[in-house]
Amino acid sequence: MKRAVLLAFCLAAGALQSPNAMADPAPQRVHGLIKSFDGQYLTVKADSGQTVTVGVQPVTHIVHSRTIALADLKSGDSVGTLALMGADNKLRAQAIRVFPGGMQGNGEGQYPLESNASRMVTNGTIAAVASTPSGGALTVSFHGAATQGANACTGHATPDGCTGTADLIIARGVPIIAMSDGDTTLLLPGAIVSVFATADPASLLTADSIIVERDGKPAQ
Repeated sequence: MKRAVLLAFCLAAGALQSPNAMADPAPQRVHGLIKSFDGQYLTVKADSGQTVTVGVQPVTHIVHSRTIALADLKSGDSVGTLALMGADNKLRAQAIRVFPGGMQGNGEGQYPLESNASRMVTNGTIAAVASTPSGGALTVSFHGAATQGANACTGHATPDGCTGTADLIIARGVPIIAMSDGDTTLLLPGAIVSVFATADPASLLTADSIIVERDGKPAQ
């Protein structure tokens, strides 16, 4: 489950990149604990044990994540889901992310993970959500790459692609994380972050996007 959550975070962060950033080399990911932020440079103690300094600019996209309940999901929410395809061809959710409104349509589609074809990523819009005795059920609508009239709608969305839906089973305990736009006031000591940064020719890192996964506290 921890690996599923990590993959979902990476999926969400990919959608956070601007069109220009997507054309640049793939950003480096730094995950760890904030040690300090002076308004320009963020210092993070990475999971590897290294201390990494990353520049933060006004255009850096900062996102705040928080755990929510199934009852907080609603039709029209933009979501990214990671689910396991069972032998019965049913999708069982492993992680759900609710994206900020401005991200609706980013990374839309349905496709398997390269590392495990039985794990399906579905990015789209909630069409229906319901509670069940064992948890819940979610229907996600999305645009795919197949031509209209194809037997199945899959792949990354294209302008002339298909429209499909995916039904997911949500067991109790599946993490549901809401992601909302944030600012530099969230970059407090002790906060846990995922930083996606681009290195310049001198190997200095500048953050493209930062996900604050756990809140920190102001320095005493």
